[in-house]
Amino acid sequence: MFIKVAQWLNRVPRLLLGALLVIVTSMMSFANGPESSNERSLNAPSLEYLGFDEAQLSDKASEGLREIFSGRMFYSAVPLSFSEAVDDAAAAEKEKLGYDPSTAYGRFFRNGSLPSPPTRDVDPEISLGEVVFEREGVELKGINCFACHSGVVNGQVIAGLGSNSVMQSPPRPEGSEGPNMFQILAALTPAEQQIVAEAMGGSYAVSPLTPERTSRGDNFGPFGVWAHGAALEDPENKGLAVSAEKTELTDIIENNMTPPVNPMPWWLMKYKTFDYWYGDGNPYDAGHFSFNFTGTQANVNDIHADHVASTAKALAFARETVSPEFPGKLDAELVQKGADIFHERTFIKDWDNFRACYRCHGNYTKIGDNPDYSVPGSWMVDYDGTEYENARTDTKYNEIVKAFAPVNEHITKLQTYFETMDQPDLGTIYEPLKGEGYVPPPLVGVWATAPYFHNGSVPTVEAVLNSKLRPEIWTRNEDPNAYDFESLGMVYSTLSRAELAESDRIMETAPHLSRESLDQMFIYDTKGFGRGNMGHKFGDRLTQDERMAVIEFLKSLSGPDMPSASPPVIPDRLAQLGIN
Repeated sequence: MFIKVAQWLNRVPRLLLGALLVIVTSMMSFANGPESSNERSLNAPSLEYLGFDEAQLSDKASEGLREIFSGRMFYSAVPLSFSEAVDDAAAAEKEKLGYDPSTAYGRFFRNGSLPSPPTRDVDPEISLGEVVFEREGVELKGINCFACHSGVVNGQVIAGLGSNSVMQSPPRPEGSEGPNMFQILAALTPAEQQIVAEAMGGSYAVSPLTPERTSRGDNFGPFGVWAHGAALEDPENKGLAVSAEKTELTDIIENNMTPPVNPMPWWLMKYKTFDYWYGDGNPYDAGHFSFNFTGTQANVNDIHADHVASTAKALAFARETVSPEFPGKLDAELVQKGADIFHERTFIKDWDNFRACYRCHGNYTKIGDNPDYSVPGSWMVDYDGTEYENARTDTKYNEIVKAFAPVNEHITKLQTYFETMDQPDLGTIYEPLKGEGYVPPPLVGVWATAPYFHNGSVPTVEAVLNSKLRPEIWTRNEDPNAYDFESLGMVYSTLSRAELAESDRIMETAPHLSRESLDQMFIYDTKGFGRGNMGHKFGDRLTQDERMAVIEFLKSLSGPDMPSASPPVIPDRLAQLGIN
């Protein structure tokens, strides 16, 4: 078995290796030990948590949060002993790495991990995005939804915010300078080696082709789902069983470069019919979402019903997450001016060439007879953005979804299998809208969701509204407490093309997962594949004063008091799923 594990380890692609790193590098509490002198501070005392306190949730949402933390949603995991051995080996190399990966900062810096909230009943060394559970007598460590769907903004850790710090792909070169994995594997029991083999054995099925340079916050998860779907052997007759061999469909995955995607925050689910940028994924459909983390184990069909039920619980929590409230008093007059520009209620100089924001991003009406525009929240959200808008942004995601059309048809055959099993609600259905561009989202909590566009290519809202301000190459501040409240977004600095070339040289020569190599993961190059920051130039028609008014209005679209005017549900589909 060890030889088999070692062989698989040699062929583990970068995306899976990155996922394993998220699993095996646990995170200690922020209060755990002093930082070494060569480390930057996470400013631990200022960290707060939003959305994780069960006392503030409904019973269903509370059950969903517990389900996420249970370890039942993701099958893939590694033995806890393996995780601890890797962590110990990494800590032993702190002098070579240039930071101590056993500290809070080190774990955040290494893979974007965040600590668990104080309300979570768990060992403080277990990070927010990790779970520890037992299966067949072996204690395991795996990941949960929060590994990618929790983020930190201005010192606040927010449930459901797409992470802008997670690292799904490790830097180059791969692993030669890291801990000796083979020695660690050799020390495992046969049962533990088998579990590692299961985690790695179907790696071709979950590993899309990613760009060489990756950045913090890049999310390639959707393409892992497509890749898994391509590997289904015979979905019409064998359901979720994965082929032991590559297929023509897996060749499609391996022959197409996949662009980065910026996930939308969960709190937008309550306003939307479709959850993804390309118009697929009904936010009420647990059958669809369960496929995002369906495993390749032999009994996958037998446990699928339980898996869908588990996903439904998690979705109940996700739909109850709320936007963080903008921290500070607003300029009431400026908010009203921005709202008028946003909704096309006031004259601007270049009106004929301006596309009003509400046409794509929803209509917002202040609640109450005497509304207070100086505080965030209390807006009624009327959003109906269920169709594409071609804002001329980077097209690579659009193109790849179309290239994956045969894979989509293959996945859709799952419905036939589960109908045959008299379980039609378990079928996974992918029915992306047909068109160019992407589905524009509502803008509730937009102040906290930097970077912007579907690929995370623009660091601030001001740069979204003024294309001349968009940096070509930028690197953001690593401090999770840093935020630009004026331009609304990330604190960043720019790099020249020559400086980027020098950073690439460093990445090629620096030890794997060293401070020097990981520093490069904070860099975003808009000339990279799928990273273009073009398009959406409507704001160029505004004056600077008008832009700042719109920004002030956008700050106010935040907080828990943001009800939907008409929840965009699909009654027939909900009835089919038994949802009232």
